[in-house]
Amino acid sequence: MKAKYLSIVIGASLFAIAGLAQANTTYSSFVDIANSVSFDGWNQLNRNRVDNNGAANPLTAAQLAAGTAGNVAGSGDALLTQISGSYYPAGFGLYGDGNLTFTDNTVSNNIGSLVFQGIVNDFNASFGGEAYTITLSYNGGNQAIAGALVNFGNTGTVDDYYRYSWDLSGVSTPITSYTLSFSAGFSQALAFQVDQVASASAVPEADSYAMMLLGLGVMGFVACRRSK
Repeated sequence: MKAKYLSIVIGASLFAIAGLAQANTTYSSFVDIANSVSFDGWNQLNRNRVDNNGAANPLTAAQLAAGTAGNVAGSGDALLTQISGSYYPAGFGLYGDGNLTFTDNTVSNNIGSLVFQGIVNDFNASFGGEAYTITLSYNGGNQAIAGALVNFGNTGTVDDYYRYSWDLSGVSTPITSYTLSFSAGFSQALAFQVDQVASASAVPEADSYAMMLLGLGVMGFVACRRSK
């Protein structure tokens, strides 16, 4: 009986742990960012997009121009907006060139950094042209801070992966809004995700939660055993 109880406790703990380690749902190449407190994800950036029920929900040029919220479940209220250029939702991704922004007016009060992930096939750069850029401004300013390229997965412009990060720990003024400005020559974009990340000490890592849950399960077993 005791062994059965222990297996139930550990099983429940492992189930909870598994819930903390879900695969990223925006795009297969994307990673779940540690200490993320909010995210916005856009995928199926094309005219063949479907909703969670499989019904047609095409992305349109008009939606891009007006600003479109993330379509990935769990996204916040940030908007992806086309400011200028020729980007259009084709059959498989956004094609063209121009300037896009990711704007969010709902910012966590313990934000420590921002992380951008994108699947961008920069054809312009692959043929020797200027590479795309992405910069951060906040609180309505024009700071245009370049991000640090953390990871680049080169697939030969099939689904090239980029991850940029901005360290905000040195910003003394509370950040209440931000804008990421994306500028590119001829390219194809398949997916984007922006994460607000808490200061490292503010939120325990997923594995810390896992150990805590497992520890509580074992403590419960020991307490039950002593009471018999």
